[in-house]
Amino acid sequence: MNKIGKIIDISHHQGDIDWSKASKEVDLAIIRTQYGTSTIDRKYVRNIAECKKYKVPYGVYIYVTFTNKATALAQAKDFYERAKGHNSLFYVVDVEESFGANSKNIQEGTQAFIDYLKDKGVKVGLYTGHHFYKPYKMDTVKNYDFLWIPRYSGTSAMGKKPDYACDLWQYTESGSVAGIKGNVDLNVLNGTKPLSWFTNSNNKKEGLTVNQYNELKKENNQLKKELAEIKKILGEKANLKSESAVAATHKDAWDWAIKEKIIKGDGAGTNPAGVLTRQQMATMFKRFYDKFIK
Repeated sequence: MNKIGKIIDISHHQGDIDWSKASKEVDLAIIRTQYGTSTIDRKYVRNIAECKKYKVPYGVYIYVTFTNKATALAQAKDFYERAKGHNSLFYVVDVEESFGANSKNIQEGTQAFIDYLKDKGVKVGLYTGHHFYKPYKMDTVKNYDFLWIPRYSGTSAMGKKPDYACDLWQYTESGSVAGIKGNVDLNVLNGTKPLSWFTNSNNKKEGLTVNQYNELKKENNQLKKELAEIKKILGEKANLKSESAVAATHKDAWDWAIKEKIIKGDGAGTNPAGVLTRQQMATMFKRFYDKFIK
């Protein structure tokens, strides 16, 4: 394929795309699945199937309409359940309208939405308007994997970049792609992440979710506690006298070996009747050689 690296985002507004043509230009497609929970995108199933057929990497997005944390979680669950069977590379929450809610509710709803998806172990993106980013506290939202911001020049050409650091820049809503009738949104990479970061399925679950981190932290603390107990037990055992006595036929040899330091220590904490390993035997021979032969 002679691709020229276009990154597009699409919905049923683009109609029936001729993916046999579009696939020759598109490196990544971001497909809308729904508008809130009331409007399901009429073309998302077809677009996903065609992307699979023509081997175009794709992610999915939802244009959200929530007004608080509770409605955000309801939409997050609906979005995930709708998209999870389609092997999407990533999931994007598109937050660009308040629908009458205040900035606190929008920020909390967005965070709850993202955390819900991250707990599912998927790669998550946040799309938000350039005009929306600061007023609605999107700059305080955490835990997403990439940020996507639009800023248009008024034409199909690139204009001024977003004022805020982001990974994807939607630079026009007036782009053109073979196989698509009418205008289409075009995007470019804008951060340090290469295209392969978005298109490589092996990167889909990188990083830990907040819940996963907390669980590992809890397990780590438990391990530390258990290790401390083991050290305490071993410390107590080190002070114990061996309950195994030296056989009378070996008493002289045992005392001599202790005295000449062929066996380390005073013999009190050792086990004279224990099995001698090859490595222990080698150590004893080495000590004997160093002391008496060398």
